[in-house]
Amino acid sequence: MTKMASEMTALKIPVQAEVHYRMDVSFRFNVTPFIARQNVNVYLLSQVGNLLSAGEPVLLLGEQPYWKVPVFCAYPEFKRREKVAELAVDMNSGAILLDHSDPSSPQEIEQRAEAAHHSITASPTG
Repeated sequence: MTKMASEMTALKIPVQAEVHYRMDVSFRFNVTPFIARQNVNVYLLSQVGNLLSAGEPVLLLGEQPYWKVPVFCAYPEFKRREKVAELAVDMNSGAILLDHSDPSSPQEIEQRAEAAHHSITASPTG
């Protein structure tokens, strides 16, 4: 079963308020979680570097549903893996949606990976 997520801004709700929430969304899965993850891995290898890999995609529902895929950087010398980004993948085409991603460029992903590496090497436990 796929985990589904929907992001909403916080509402002002009084204590013990009774809330009924219903959501009806229809769309076709042209891109499965497996394909979304593959597309992110190909993008990372071609645009950023070889120590990065995609994690498990999460479905975000909204006007334009898309997959949010965590990006991890491996640091084999420290036997660690750190999350450095989240890339969005279009549900219809499988394209990487940089405008919905964090960060929104390959250079920023590389900078975050380098910052994580510096943080690990500066740590006494490394």
